[in-house]
Amino acid sequence: MFAEHVAARGYADTSLGDVAAELGLSKGTIVHHFRSKEALLGELHVAYFGRRFAEAEFVRAELDDPVDRLIAMIYALLAAHRDDRAASLACLRELVRYFDGELNDYVRTQRTAYTAILVGIVRDGVERGVLHTADPQMSALQIFGMCNYAWTWYRPDGPQPVEQIAARFARDILGGLTHPPVDDRGLDERIAHAIDVVRRAPGRVPAAAEAARPPGRTA
Repeated sequence: MFAEHVAARGYADTSLGDVAAELGLSKGTIVHHFRSKEALLGELHVAYFGRRFAEAEFVRAELDDPVDRLIAMIYALLAAHRDDRAASLACLRELVRYFDGELNDYVRTQRTAYTAILVGIVRDGVERGVLHTADPQMSALQIFGMCNYAWTWYRPDGPQPVEQIAARFARDILGGLTHPPVDDRGLDERIAHAIDVVRRAPGRVPAAAEAARPPGRTA
């Protein structure tokens, strides 16, 4: 509920009183459990990163090939904009703008650790000779920029489903990182398999938007 309010209104315009009223609680009850709006925002970020790290660890456990892992991570980052939308908007758009001190330090630490996972996948691909980049860190940041910034334009009811967008992103990224270019037919299978792995990750938020989509719609 709190994440939905922050996603819809922004943190500055989110009222604990409004959240409490929708939950049928008193504002004092929420303050008693979470101390402040900032603390509640911190709990939101902890839970959000917990889900992202669980996905990433599952991907690494299920897939050995760096290319497959990279495709899965691209899909996981994009799928969060649909399946974990409120928390994604709240965390990607709002959190770091407002705070200094302990919460900001936590956010930086978690983002650094999560970035290191993707950098490690790209670096592993370079070491195995299946990916080609002189700077795995910069290539990973490029991927994060593409995927995380999607909150500015992606809409769950838009013209393309996340799976299609992820496939396009994967093709564009791999077209630059792989040499020679991967075979399209083989890549279709790898994309489908990587998407399936992410969907089975523990702690995933159900794809409610997909389940509610009217028959015949593609997005």
